[in-house]
Amino acid sequence: MPESRLTREFFQGPITALAFIRGADYLLAGEDTHLTLYDIKLGNAVRVASVRIFSAQPIHGIRPLTSGRVLVWGSAQVAVVYPIEALLGEGANVEDVVVKKTTAPDWIYDVSPSPYHDSSAVLATAHNEVVHLSLDDNNIPGVGAVVSPSRPILYAASLKWIDQDSVLFAGGTVFGEIVVWKCHVADGRSEMLATLSGHEGSLFGLNISDELVCQDGSAIRLLVSCSDDRTVRVWDITKQHGTTDRKQLDFAAPRETGFGSTPNGHDGSSQDAEALRPIATVMGHASRIWGVKFAELAEGDLLPQSPVTIYSFGEDSTAQRWQLDLAVSPKGLSGSLKHKETFAVHDGKHLWSHAVTRRDHQTIIATGGADSKISLITQSILSSSQSATAPTHDLTSLEFQQVLDQLPNLRTIQHVRGREIFSRYTFLSEEKVLATSSWGRLILGTFRPSLNWTEVDIENEVIADLQSCYTMKTIGDDAVILGTTNGSLYCYRQDQGVTHIGTVPGKVFNISLLAEPSEGPMELIVHLHGTADAQYLSVDWRTGAVLETADIRGMDSRFVAMSAARVKKDLIAIGSRHGFLSLLRQAEEGYRPVLNFRFNSSDAITALVPLPATDGEGAPSYFLATSRDTKYRIYEVEDLGSEVRLHLQHEVAPPFASIIEGGWFTPDASPELVLFGFKSKNFVVWNETRREEIAAVDCGGSHRTFTLAHDPTDYNRIRFGFTKTSKLCVYSQHSSIHRPLRQGTHGREIRALSSSGRYIATGAEDTTVRVWGYEEGKQGQPANKGLRCLASAKLHISGLQKTQWLGDEYLLSSAGYEEFFIWSVRRLESCYQGLGLLCEAGLDDKSPAGDLRIVDFDACKIDSQNSIIITLAMSNSTLKTYRYTPGHGFKLLARMSYTGACLTQVRHLGVDENGLSALTASTDGHLATWEASFDDNETSSHVLVHVAPLHQNSIKSLDLQPTSEGFQVLTGGDDNALGITTITPLSHEAGNRRYTVSSRGIVRKAHAAAINGLVLVRRGGETFGATVSNDQRIKIWRVQQDKTQLLADEYSGVADPGDIAVIDGPGSDAADRNQGKLRFVVGGVGAEVWSW
Repeated sequence: MPESRLTREFFQGPITALAFIRGADYLLAGEDTHLTLYDIKLGNAVRVASVRIFSAQPIHGIRPLTSGRVLVWGSAQVAVVYPIEALLGEGANVEDVVVKKTTAPDWIYDVSPSPYHDSSAVLATAHNEVVHLSLDDNNIPGVGAVVSPSRPILYAASLKWIDQDSVLFAGGTVFGEIVVWKCHVADGRSEMLATLSGHEGSLFGLNISDELVCQDGSAIRLLVSCSDDRTVRVWDITKQHGTTDRKQLDFAAPRETGFGSTPNGHDGSSQDAEALRPIATVMGHASRIWGVKFAELAEGDLLPQSPVTIYSFGEDSTAQRWQLDLAVSPKGLSGSLKHKETFAVHDGKHLWSHAVTRRDHQTIIATGGADSKISLITQSILSSSQSATAPTHDLTSLEFQQVLDQLPNLRTIQHVRGREIFSRYTFLSEEKVLATSSWGRLILGTFRPSLNWTEVDIENEVIADLQSCYTMKTIGDDAVILGTTNGSLYCYRQDQGVTHIGTVPGKVFNISLLAEPSEGPMELIVHLHGTADAQYLSVDWRTGAVLETADIRGMDSRFVAMSAARVKKDLIAIGSRHGFLSLLRQAEEGYRPVLNFRFNSSDAITALVPLPATDGEGAPSYFLATSRDTKYRIYEVEDLGSEVRLHLQHEVAPPFASIIEGGWFTPDASPELVLFGFKSKNFVVWNETRREEIAAVDCGGSHRTFTLAHDPTDYNRIRFGFTKTSKLCVYSQHSSIHRPLRQGTHGREIRALSSSGRYIATGAEDTTVRVWGYEEGKQGQPANKGLRCLASAKLHISGLQKTQWLGDEYLLSSAGYEEFFIWSVRRLESCYQGLGLLCEAGLDDKSPAGDLRIVDFDACKIDSQNSIIITLAMSNSTLKTYRYTPGHGFKLLARMSYTGACLTQVRHLGVDENGLSALTASTDGHLATWEASFDDNETSSHVLVHVAPLHQNSIKSLDLQPTSEGFQVLTGGDDNALGITTITPLSHEAGNRRYTVSSRGIVRKAHAAAINGLVLVRRGGETFGATVSNDQRIKIWRVQQDKTQLLADEYSGVADPGDIAVIDGPGSDAADRNQGKLRFVVGGVGAEVWSW
């Protein structure tokens, strides 16, 4: 039997608190009950250590103190953690960290350590209270008296020390009011300052600024607020005068409830402090805004000349940057808020935590999301008094006339109709760009760091020819090939100038490189306008010499080539504008097609990229194809000599773009896939492996000339050139604008889990299906432990209900709107570790409305027919059984309706070619057994065999294990109970498919809430069950018919768990599984892995 200790190996859940320490060298994160330290010094993103602070309470906030101490709180609990230095360096030891805790009288919203006394702090609580917290000589926290002018319920609060004894308090109420008052800590007095009205929703975020210095020497203090009315508002709270007693009386007076209400006796037009209005208001985000934060001003900046930067963090999982411009007039302070930038670096919904700090001339923003991801965003802050440093990115835009004005010896060109503008351009290298003009002028731009231009000296005949230049491609270091509509081909090298290398019989409208530029000769295909014929060339890019040519003939006359790549050793793939793909092999007379293939789409195939071959292998057998239909695909090439076949292995629409223009694989030992394309007005570069945005540029949309260059060793370094209103715009990104400290999971609740042993499949409310590998981490490298996403697909249009593996190669999923998909999962023979994920089939047999949920299903293979028998439980109490055969689709075999209770679970008890027996559970708390006989000529009905009551209400989870007598069934209910049932056959005759419930047992109050997920496993001759519940406990049970024993009970950090599954390592054999420890994965709001 496994040891009885239940241990959490891995957690990935919402990031609920963040705080920088030691400047911005380290970041502390609240990850459920644990405080985790990350090293974020320049170039680093390393998880250092993690300390458990609370036993069963997530961390809600972190505030650094002096002397290596940190204040941490969650709910009403607050702890002092020290010394943090014990976690730093190579000798980091979690055991040396001390945690001392106490409890506040109410839920804590904010904590502010005193800048005047290193052992004093104040707490803001949910009922408009300030509580003094002091630390004794042993760092034991003590809670002082409660100070409050009144006790409304707050949803947010912010504190700011204004002198040694006074704290400014701002609290946001449920009904959209902000109460501002001053607490005198020493004598426990409160002084009411103002009530600010205007929000039309509950307040969720507040932040009080430091004193901001103005040009006239005065200082102002601002308050920024946000709420579920999606507005950000800025208030001037510098001076609030009046009689304290009157204001307290007014605030405590009876008032109407509801948004926008005013206290009795005030009509809203008074100059009274309670009638203050915001100095700036703006609407932002797509939904509720959870937090706001002022950024520090650059050194030497004064108001109102210098703008103030504000960051907001929302339910839409974005962080947004706002610029507050202030103006001073006799009537007072006024301002306006302008949106400057949006950072979409998280999945799903909710940014639950944030931190903002300054490092040198940069603002560092940390965001923590419900997707369990932590991202660092870097923003440059330079005042006019500071010397410029290289920003993370910049955008240059210039007219061609500006270039002409820079040229020292401008060449006179015979006048051509129209003004001279940029025509074609490409990047020679990271620091150089080559461009032609509409008049045939050839110019070279160099980034030093600004863009400087020189004119390339070329002959008049070449100038006339380059007036019809239609395409340019970089083929090597400082080497470019140019093609014209006159059929001329030129090679440019900076040290050799322009050389005419050949002529093709037609207009050149595109040139495709068969591989990325390298040290060897460059293979390319020249595509001609108006014909499917093309020309193959092999060019020595160092000299411009053409080493080999070959004709490409025999393709369909309607074929309009767009892209090409070499696959295998002697095959070339060419993609067309209309979704056709042609594979060509070299023959004596040139390249001729051996396979013509039609994509699943008629949109253009924009790029073909070979997958990296495995070590020691030759040319790759796979290639990637991007398309303008929002999808990218991976094909396997099967070369049989006499014929060539293509097998689609992967087809996915990533979330970043509606038009995918291309991609590449990084040259790492474990290559990553980077894609780029257009979404609305933006050009986006996207890391599909990490599922994160690298860059987004507002270029105006896809209908324009553009070129992209990237650093081969650092995919974050890119240059993007594009034409906008006849201007050449160059976006340069020198480093990543953001970098992840940890990768995330789904951005919504995980509702379905299934493990194949090698892989884990998850389905969530974000409608995506993801396939993960669990890496246990090598000894001494716990940071490598965790879930790694291998594939992700968003084909469902509603939240997932169930996922189930059939071996390692088939994955089944169901959701609302009667969606049921069968996915083919393939491991690719490539250094690229992503899996091939392909939706092989979808169920089309739906009800007239098509709005039912497939709440559960069970499936098994019938080897003799190479088919799958699938039974679906529908939300209208209908049971359906289908046979799925690859290539032939679904055939309905049987159907039947239960009572008015909704079916919630279904399991097969036995399946063969002639029929099946099944077990169902439902919302009325009953178990039912069914049988069905299959008839190829008509649809049969399921026959109800036996019904047995078990739970008081809905059965939410079920699992079973075969026994010598029949089946042992474990059920979890909405009544918090655990049911143990034995199912046996009515007859042991061959062909019997009738089962009955022979015994039942129930464990009342097995959990304190509904049991949403459970799994039943056999180990060492015994049966064990693992259960998860809304009470956030995971429990292990020894399951016997006459006795059920609780063996382990631990707090789980996964809220609202949806499912639980058993992980069997990919290399474990039967003996290992029988004697080794069990490992469970839990999914809900986040994911956990437990071992027992």
